[in-house]
Amino acid sequence: MEFEYVGFVGCYTMPGQADPFESSHGGIPHDRSKIGKGVLAIGIDIDGRLFFLNNGEPVIKADDLPNPSYLSFNGRRGRAARLCVVSELGDGKWQPFCCELTENDGVCVKLEADGAPLGSGGSFPCHITHACSPVGVDFILISNYGEEHGVLTIVCDDEALEVKPNSIVLGSGSKVNYTRQQSSHAHSSCVVPSMTPSSMIDICSADLGSDSIIQFSILSCNQSLACVEKGRLAAPPGSGPRSLMFNPNAALSNLAVVSLEMTAQVWLIRRRPHDGCLEGLGSPVSLLPDDWPNCVGTTESSEMQFNRGRWASDALWSPDGKFVYAAARLHDSISVFQLKYKIDPYRERTSTGEGCPNSIIIENLEFVQRIPTGGRTPRCLAMSECGRFLLVAHQHSHDVASFRRCSESGMLSFVNRLNANCAACVKLVRPQMMGFET
Repeated sequence: MEFEYVGFVGCYTMPGQADPFESSHGGIPHDRSKIGKGVLAIGIDIDGRLFFLNNGEPVIKADDLPNPSYLSFNGRRGRAARLCVVSELGDGKWQPFCCELTENDGVCVKLEADGAPLGSGGSFPCHITHACSPVGVDFILISNYGEEHGVLTIVCDDEALEVKPNSIVLGSGSKVNYTRQQSSHAHSSCVVPSMTPSSMIDICSADLGSDSIIQFSILSCNQSLACVEKGRLAAPPGSGPRSLMFNPNAALSNLAVVSLEMTAQVWLIRRRPHDGCLEGLGSPVSLLPDDWPNCVGTTESSEMQFNRGRWASDALWSPDGKFVYAAARLHDSISVFQLKYKIDPYRERTSTGEGCPNSIIIENLEFVQRIPTGGRTPRCLAMSECGRFLLVAHQHSHDVASFRRCSESGMLSFVNRLNANCAACVKLVRPQMMGFET
């Protein structure tokens, strides 16, 4: 079967995982007899239809790496394609795997562990990503949600350099929501181009516990990583920043979207061009209808008991940077917004180069669509490099769903779904990145 992308699906291999309502309300209702097998491999054809690779058997088994809840793929610079996976347990681990596609008895994915599991530097690692500095040094960033405090761990992923990992404790929580914000909780991180010559890379970390986005710079890579905090942007109190992504459009690259988990909103922020510090742009935008949760007095209002029905998850940009896609758990929907902006003629004339970020004035996020995901608890979103497909990992309906995307309107339409028990994360890669020609 011809396919456009290979997908990796990380699944929780234990029941009752990553649910903030587990201890207080017994968790989100779902079939608890189903638990994940590990990491699954799937294919996506030219129409966005999903199908299993490896006959649906896990490419990483639960016995080898339990609770593989988040993944990051690195296939750059001619090195062997690698999949890095966290093991979300109290004794946090992560492990890299070399991966390739083979055609023995049909196309299948082959993963080989690149060493034993490594300590993540904290507890309950829930996010991992990779980055490359301008001088070609690879880094792995691991966000440890933590019990007592959140920890961001930075690993120099270059065999030629013997550099120890650096684990940074993020500090205290805001305590606005005393149950969930007594301490810091590192939920995700991303890398942005450095604005200062002394910095190898700049990092932004979303801290759900302290209601902040924290900026760091890696200043050197000589035996140890010198990582310096540059500043903090305060998110609205009690909002719980969960994920952030900077715009992939070069003209809008200082603009980021933040998912606010606890208020079920998205928020635009930007790096100021003159000093690189973060600032908020306007008020956050809700992902929910005005009457949600509705039908009070019926069984349909049961979501009200879970933080008043507010529980956002992922948010991301389309590849052209024109649209935002954000998922709301409990409401089980994806909201689509179009970025509205204009060009200041005076700034454009005085800036260097056409389409300079300094000449762009951000107006707002305009609502386009709110579409049911067709499953329970959409935890993770993944968009294809071409922008035609969006995948959703449903944790509590145990599946991965595929949607087609219209590049002009930004709107989504459902394609199909595959069963994947306790699906937590999905990532897409081109087969060519794994050395395979379709």
